[in-house]
Amino acid sequence: METDAMSLLRAKIQDVFNEPGCEKNRGKDAKARKEGCSKPLTPGAAAGGCAFDGAKIVLQPITDVAHLIHAPLACEGNSWDNRGAASSGPALWRTSFTTDLTELDVVMGQGERKLFKAILEIKEAYGPPAIFVYPTCVTALIGDDIEAVCKRAAEKYGLAVVPVNAPGFVGSKNLGNKLAGEALLEHVIGTIEPDDAGPYDINILGEFNLSGEFWLVKPLLDRLGIRVRASIPGDARYFDIACAHRARAAMVVCSTALINLARKMEQRWGIPFFEGSFYGISATSEALRQMSQLLVKKGADPEILGRTEVLIAEEEAIAWKRLAAYQPRLAGKRVLLNTGGVKSWSVVHALMEIGIEIVGTSVKKSTVEDKARIKQMLNDDNHIFEQMAPRELYAMLSERKADILLSGGRTQFVALKAKTPWLDINQERQHPYAGYDGMVELVRQIDIAIHNPIWAQVREPAPWDCQPTVREERPLTRSETLTLHAVQEFAGTTANDFGECRGKPIVRILPQTKAAAVNPLKSSQPLGAALAFLGVYGAMPLFHGSQGCTSFALVLLVRHFKEAIQLQTTAMDEVATILGGPDHLEEAILNLKARIKPTLIGVCTTALVETRGDDCAGDIANIRLKRTKELAGTEVVLANTPDFDGAIEEGWAKAVTAMIEGITRSGEQARQSKKIVILPGWNLTVADIEHLREMVESFGLKPVILPDVSGSLDGTVPDRWVTTTYGGTSVKDIRELGTAERCIVIGEHMRRPAEVLQGMTGVSYVLFRSLTGLRDADRFVSLLSTVSGAAAPSGVRRQRSQLQDALLDGHFHFGGKKIAIAAEPDQLYQLASFFIGMGSEIAAAVTTAAKSKIVEEVPAQSVQIGDLGDLEALGAGADLLVTHSHGRQSAQRLGIPLMRVGFPIFDRLGAQHKLTILYQGTRDLIFEVANIFQANGRAPTPEALDPLRKRETPDELRPSPLARH
Repeated sequence: METDAMSLLRAKIQDVFNEPGCEKNRGKDAKARKEGCSKPLTPGAAAGGCAFDGAKIVLQPITDVAHLIHAPLACEGNSWDNRGAASSGPALWRTSFTTDLTELDVVMGQGERKLFKAILEIKEAYGPPAIFVYPTCVTALIGDDIEAVCKRAAEKYGLAVVPVNAPGFVGSKNLGNKLAGEALLEHVIGTIEPDDAGPYDINILGEFNLSGEFWLVKPLLDRLGIRVRASIPGDARYFDIACAHRARAAMVVCSTALINLARKMEQRWGIPFFEGSFYGISATSEALRQMSQLLVKKGADPEILGRTEVLIAEEEAIAWKRLAAYQPRLAGKRVLLNTGGVKSWSVVHALMEIGIEIVGTSVKKSTVEDKARIKQMLNDDNHIFEQMAPRELYAMLSERKADILLSGGRTQFVALKAKTPWLDINQERQHPYAGYDGMVELVRQIDIAIHNPIWAQVREPAPWDCQPTVREERPLTRSETLTLHAVQEFAGTTANDFGECRGKPIVRILPQTKAAAVNPLKSSQPLGAALAFLGVYGAMPLFHGSQGCTSFALVLLVRHFKEAIQLQTTAMDEVATILGGPDHLEEAILNLKARIKPTLIGVCTTALVETRGDDCAGDIANIRLKRTKELAGTEVVLANTPDFDGAIEEGWAKAVTAMIEGITRSGEQARQSKKIVILPGWNLTVADIEHLREMVESFGLKPVILPDVSGSLDGTVPDRWVTTTYGGTSVKDIRELGTAERCIVIGEHMRRPAEVLQGMTGVSYVLFRSLTGLRDADRFVSLLSTVSGAAAPSGVRRQRSQLQDALLDGHFHFGGKKIAIAAEPDQLYQLASFFIGMGSEIAAAVTTAAKSKIVEEVPAQSVQIGDLGDLEALGAGADLLVTHSHGRQSAQRLGIPLMRVGFPIFDRLGAQHKLTILYQGTRDLIFEVANIFQANGRAPTPEALDPLRKRETPDELRPSPLARH
């Protein structure tokens, strides 16, 4: 039965669909308007972001507001801190808040109570002027009354608590944009009366201040005496938006997102608006003109019109003079635009102004007016496309039909794989492009990208393609080549003599007591399972849930690996959420089989279907039985991975267990004496797994690694566009795991898959909790010698000696240093053991879950189950923070250097190629940490050395006595 909240939301959606401010909508009949503009979702074909994503995009840049997501971890944990908007003041909007619902919360109906408590915690700790609360699929499904909770909290705590009702399954990202505008209209705008309203006040709607680009325009408005009453949402403050109803005029920059907000503000408060753009010289000038004209119509002094023309003439002259240097270099260059909305026409016009040829532009998110402008400018419909499949885009760029691609991150790697220059003009761009100066910057960046000398280098053929005789002259066999390669690669490691901590006191495990997780440490369990499935050749991970679940995980994986990631969704919509999703699951599986013919479809459940209690195993069994013929040649494996339980570590292990249970042949089988199965933990990088294989092969053994991301996520450039993983463990190898002589397991969380394999096939296993450090590396080498009957090769022995030398050289930088670490359990153990072995102490240890036995073995006085907020609180006074990229904000606030480990690492290149295990990887870690300490060392000062001052300074505030090192 539909809840009152869902009935109200449905009515709101119908109202948004019936948008008279949209030219396209006005041309529809009444029935068509009710259906909206979003295309039906196609299970098995990624559909982009969800309504929750769209709402958060519009509202999150309001900088002094606390944004609280009421949901299990995935909705916020996979999506927070992924926008390029900038703030000139408050940074609260960058802090992530989520109720992080657990299975118990969902089953026992404790969500509303936890939300109420979370609102109080945020109010007391951060004191924001308002808290925006976002329900998502799960909380909407179980019927939590967000409106009532927000109303009660606002009354009791005396602050604005705004419900933003846009759960992911109700529709597209664009619908979420509009629902966010409706929330502002209903709960924020008009709630405060300003005492300084004036005749030159304007609102800017749909401007997100990406890379701070609105700050290139605002000085122009200041010079004209025009005051921005509210910029919604870029660099906004809650007070300004609450007073936005007293502006005299408005400019809509992104009409597809907020046209409903502009129209209703005109209807309620008589604020006229126009649609414009700040991209390009002519567009910026026209925007300034229209702005001044609207203000004059509303009573401003007409003299502003003359001042506007003077300003335009001055700024255009300066801009054209600066652009003149680039025109000869860029004239005739061909640009392909794969963006949408206002940029689909404004950037086209801007580039054509300086003589650049536009060979194509997308219009996926463009309005009818946008498309009309483009047609008028290009005079050729062949240059306009709704959207272009990655395969077609890749082909076009490979054939050199464009000199550069301007797009967002989703197609970045299509261009780079095609060896074509690329420039980001979407939400994560690094440069501001608005206004006159922004146009010059855009042209400068295009010039830099196109004329970078690397393109000539990467397009040259390999020497063996030019000189085929070179290959024929090589005398080595393949096995000899692998052995030689192994000797060359193993040239160094770091050594630490750490193993079990004898006499170590019992670790105190401190449970999480907060209702609001602050800056989540963990990523979701389905993401971990998907990562494991990506380590299988020809695989396609399939999220069974709402489209947003997949979109958030996909973006996070792409940001980390800097690769095109294959991930799909069953695209559960509102009807499927209420009635059940077996049909969507079946359609997605059959669609994937027909379109891309994967060897494996790895189904990862999400909190949505787990909350419903769907029998996914039974559904898949029925699909296999009913569709045996259609699914021939494709394995379908299920991993039950609800978002409200576990994290990456558990998801990875469950996926590996599921593959063994579902694919590996049972029973005792003939053993191959040289065959070794390796089950690596999730925390091993691409480089670690590749190095592991080479080490094993150097002993004459044949490893089968499951999963093997070193073959699928190692950053190569294939000669064609591939729609599944194009490396990794084969399904055939998974099926024949039972023929191995031994199984090597790395990480406590991989014990369960090893036990299942042993129970099914009798293959015994040896578990290594860590392969980092001298002792654990020694044990691993000893095992390989025992299994193979061969002595350690000379190259391996040399690596050990080099590690010993690194220990001697590096220990000066570690002794007495305080380290604060936040990581999943096995990686926390690995890193804490490494630092302890180097003479450091663990000042803070934070992890994601207490279920793993390894938490009790972490060499620290206590381990906090928590988030990055806990790391920041516990890590004050440490010499080094160790966690993933989301920890950079804590490091900045504390003034402590950050060592990036784990997942995600999105603000550095080469994270997957970082080596951390065995002799060579341990040596690399020693050098990395020592260099961080050296680069961030404090120079000695009289104040720091003054003994009287030291006595007056609390111990926790004193700098480390070895900081100078």
